[in-house]
Amino acid sequence: MPRLGLRLALAPLFLAPVVLAEKPPTPEESRAALRLADPALTIELVAAEPDISAPVAMAWDEHGALYVVEMTDYPISPDGGRVKRLEDRDGDGRYERVTTFADGLHWPNGVLPWNGGILVTAAPDLVFFKDTNGDGRADVRTVMLTGFGEGNQQLRVNSPTWGMDNHIYLANGRSGGAVRRPGDPPARGVPIPRNDLRLEPTGVTALPVAGFSQFGLPRDDWGDRFPSWNTVPIRHVVLEASDLGLAADPRTVADILDMADGGRVYSIAPTQRRFNAETVAFFNATCGPTIERGGLLGDAYRGDALFCEPLTSLVQRRKLVPDGPTFIARRAPGEADREFLASTHAWFRPVNLANGPDGALYVADFCRAWVEHPDFVPEGQRKAVDFREGFEHGRIWRIAPRGSKPGEAARKPGTADTAGLVALLESPDGWHRDTAQRLLVERPDGKAAAPALRRLATTSIVPVARAHALWTLVGMDSLDDETLRATLRDPSPRVREQAARVVVRAGRAPLFAAELAAAADDADPRVRLRAVVALARLNTDAARDALARVAARDAESPWTAAAILGAIAASPAKFLDILATRQPDWLARPTEAQLGFLARLGAMIGPSPDPELVTAALGHAAAAPDRAAGFALLEGIAEGQARGPSRTFAWPTLEPAPLPLRQAVERLRRAAAAAARDAAAPLPARERAFAALLAARDPAARELIPVLVGAGQPATLQSAAARAVAAAGGPTLADVLLARWDDLALTTRRVLLGALSSSPALATRLLEAVAAKRLAASEIDPGTRDALRRLADPAFAKRLDEVLPAAAGADRRAVLAKYAPAVSAAAGDPARGRDLFAKNCQTCHARGGRGPKVGPDLLSVAGRPPADLLVAILDPSREVAPDGVAVVVATARGDMLTGLLVEETPTTLRLRRAEGLEDVIPRGDVEALRSTGRSLMPDGLEQNLSPADLVDLIAYLKSPEAPAPGP
Repeated sequence: MPRLGLRLALAPLFLAPVVLAEKPPTPEESRAALRLADPALTIELVAAEPDISAPVAMAWDEHGALYVVEMTDYPISPDGGRVKRLEDRDGDGRYERVTTFADGLHWPNGVLPWNGGILVTAAPDLVFFKDTNGDGRADVRTVMLTGFGEGNQQLRVNSPTWGMDNHIYLANGRSGGAVRRPGDPPARGVPIPRNDLRLEPTGVTALPVAGFSQFGLPRDDWGDRFPSWNTVPIRHVVLEASDLGLAADPRTVADILDMADGGRVYSIAPTQRRFNAETVAFFNATCGPTIERGGLLGDAYRGDALFCEPLTSLVQRRKLVPDGPTFIARRAPGEADREFLASTHAWFRPVNLANGPDGALYVADFCRAWVEHPDFVPEGQRKAVDFREGFEHGRIWRIAPRGSKPGEAARKPGTADTAGLVALLESPDGWHRDTAQRLLVERPDGKAAAPALRRLATTSIVPVARAHALWTLVGMDSLDDETLRATLRDPSPRVREQAARVVVRAGRAPLFAAELAAAADDADPRVRLRAVVALARLNTDAARDALARVAARDAESPWTAAAILGAIAASPAKFLDILATRQPDWLARPTEAQLGFLARLGAMIGPSPDPELVTAALGHAAAAPDRAAGFALLEGIAEGQARGPSRTFAWPTLEPAPLPLRQAVERLRRAAAAAARDAAAPLPARERAFAALLAARDPAARELIPVLVGAGQPATLQSAAARAVAAAGGPTLADVLLARWDDLALTTRRVLLGALSSSPALATRLLEAVAAKRLAASEIDPGTRDALRRLADPAFAKRLDEVLPAAAGADRRAVLAKYAPAVSAAAGDPARGRDLFAKNCQTCHARGGRGPKVGPDLLSVAGRPPADLLVAILDPSREVAPDGVAVVVATARGDMLTGLLVEETPTTLRLRRAEGLEDVIPRGDVEALRSTGRSLMPDGLEQNLSPADLVDLIAYLKSPEAPAPGP
């Protein structure tokens, strides 16, 4: 199924009639249409046209001046963007003095006060502006960095954010680029293909960081970043790639949105004038997120995530509930079926949020008829639409408790002396703390505050103030060991966590080995994770022992497990020795997560050219009290041997290993063969047993494949056996399984097709089975056909055209025209459509949270017109967002892997493909990587669906309460 949760450019033939928008509202009319879920809060206007127009970002400098970025040039007029400077001189909450601080900008979209001026993102540049003569207009204009990608104006670098660690963070925008200083040659650019960016405090050194955010990159009080996309409003950066070292399976960013409600939004606006005809009941155009850090709204809101939905005129709130080292973003109490802020007027276009100097929450209201971009509108109708309609409008709103006065918290850090700035670090308002820290780091005399900061870091009664003081000392290069040691023992786990981060940033891990070892036993999972990252800098048995203690406690967390594996990458065999001797339960009573950890640990030992290390690891596998632990280690070691540059032993004979070891491993392999067949054995043991046999190239693996694909076997074992055909089966076994096609479960068939399409030899057997009518051509789904056509073998390509003539080149408009009459005339049978969904769509799409999460959850499309769904299903590549484009990876082993590139680090690529399966590919194994430029969902679904079928499928998709098929 298609990427239905993202915007589609619809053909004029199927475009629903455009509903006329309401007329532009006056500010008073806008205010009257706004609804807050909490009656204790109120919303007030602080700025509007003609003072400002088309606001997309805002920030206050240390003197309380508000800088508003105006994208009046959106979406079609370059160099019309501006930055306005607003001042509220009488403290009444309205900004009465307005100057144009900078103009002639190229689609600006973000602003950050810095170094006496402001930084503005305006791709391809990051520009610094400063007013040196006090006239309210910048007379300094310096391009700090350039090379940011100039994609669609909605998808450009944005949201410069001051980090707690004194660095500046930028959201990628999803257009990438290669970032460099203006005077540097392009070859010196830092690529950011799927990364956000971090700048050193000087603003001239750029480094890619984890995350890939579209518009907005908020952080919380403790420096955690939360990237977002238009359909996924919040994620969490748990780790950086640098935290993971050489881990073979690095994980950095967590999807934390609680999907218990399917990702619903509750708009109260009337039907809106738009070409994006997707349902307004789900996330669609999320942007401008923030974490509530102001404090004025009260403790009930502190730390909550809020994000805008301009297409449906609302702002949603979620509670960030701790979940191990990350969070779950859940609906706020009392807002299960309503939004924090919504409007009954369609021209309310919230695009960004910010915490103000007074502790209130501020909303940037774009206030236009259109927020869609012409790129997503049929070409034939673009000229009939004024996409800038309303560009002269714009509002900034303030949300605060009823009765609060706008000027109550108008302290201005810019006029404070050094002692005053240190005192502001204890403010309940995050804006004051951040600004004070930034000024202390920037000011030439800031180091004079070091003694006071050391006292604050160790004696303040406010935990977050202690953390700010610590990082301010780091920014001044004035942090002493005594202060750092005290904060590593702080009563607050959040301060201890920050102290462990500082140890790493300052490069002082050897000086604090004892404290870091103690942190490995901390009661808080986030502290333990940071201890792991810091202990990775210590190549000692004491550090490895501490890491083993964390592993025994936190292997269930994929984040902590990945960090531990990265930490022991230099000496995995030593770590296994410690684990086996000091944490014996790992090998005696392992959990399922621990089995996975052992397999990955074995894979790190396997490539070693030292036969003694591999021998010792095999000895642990053979001697493990629990056979499943032995299977997992054997699997990893054998897989590592296959990937390593040297072959220590000849598998499966293991020569020239000592005879006793060979005999012990042979007994383990025989036990694995028996366990894999044993229906009474625990499923994790059976899975690890089969995987171990495959990795060890044991002939028993080939014999087990036909057994394990049987319909009575557990689904995971069936899939594993079907996948194994590519690695251990060969053409003859492919023939055996194809002869049993009618007896195979649907999921097993899908996985088998994926395996058979990975090489010309296996794919040829598939073609011959189709030619001999042992299975119907309609069984070969469009995705498999695409994969077959990517196999680089001329003889196979010729045979493929004979057996399965190409359909991808078919005129999509002609196909749509063929199916449109049936879709428009018939109602359809949802029950039959459910079965068609299971057969054709469920490889990639969940529905109502059930099923694989490759494409979007299709419960979100229930409100879309049938004609729109027809286009999305039969012409899925008409418009594809960057995250929906399929890539093809050719590996050194000869595999051709196709999927979505969901994570990219300096050491690995992570692909997600049908059935939600993932391939983690070391960069050293990648021979070629290319984008297809097309959706992962291929053309040609009409080969499997008649017009009547499609009518029934659409009827099922439009049944909002229908459960997904399958388990």
